[in-house]
Amino acid sequence: MTLSDPFIQSVLEKIDSPDVIGVSVVGSFARGQEAKYSDVDFDIFVRILPEREYDRYTLRYWGGKLVSLKYILLEDEKAALSNPRRAIWAVPGLRGMQIVLDRDGSLAELQTLAQNFDWSPLQPAADEFAAEEVTGSAEEVHKILNGLAVGHESTVLYATWGLVKNMLEAVAVQRGILIVSENRYFDLIQDAVGRDTKWVSAFRSAWGMDSTSSQYQTRGAAALMLYRLTVTMFDRLIPEKHREVVNRTIRLIKEAGYA
Repeated sequence: MTLSDPFIQSVLEKIDSPDVIGVSVVGSFARGQEAKYSDVDFDIFVRILPEREYDRYTLRYWGGKLVSLKYILLEDEKAALSNPRRAIWAVPGLRGMQIVLDRDGSLAELQTLAQNFDWSPLQPAADEFAAEEVTGSAEEVHKILNGLAVGHESTVLYATWGLVKNMLEAVAVQRGILIVSENRYFDLIQDAVGRDTKWVSAFRSAWGMDSTSSQYQTRGAAALMLYRLTVTMFDRLIPEKHREVVNRTIRLIKEAGYA
């Protein structure tokens, strides 16, 4: 899509205002990978965010297409480049965005910052984030163990969902995996860890991606294995202040017979 595209022009006419600094198309249309059911994603950089929070991200049907409109403060997006949790998403998006309106060159400048992005200064914060995720997920481990002990499906599955999500994010952030598309999130993490590893096997079973993991007991046990393997992966990153929580959680998993 280009600025001269009639559809782009029609969208710009609807969203333009004095507060709009610039507009970019992101996602599958920006990458030229759109499919039959793809929506068209617009990032709208503004000086002031809409007052109502639910107006900051909205969906519309325009010109026969599902259009997503995300309003962003320019400085906030720039700050994302110094936050490892946000940078893994922001950097690929900014690098690949197609700028369709740029009143003062701010979007081009931001895209250049993304093109020149260096992960190494963020690694210490990424390591800390991973250690915190592992420690905080001890709560999910306890819930899974309780659910398995009393045979409560909902408890196990809900805690498994939370634990797996946290472990995936811990790995993605600690390894600085740049997420070029949310559709490839699972693929990128599995490829980075290694498709033939025990960690990926445990993830797939816990997430219900394999035919043998349909029972909640199997998925809960796999989530416990995933936690233990993630702790091993990040062992050197866990500070002394978190050691007792992590070590005792691992001990409980083993005592319950899920080593």
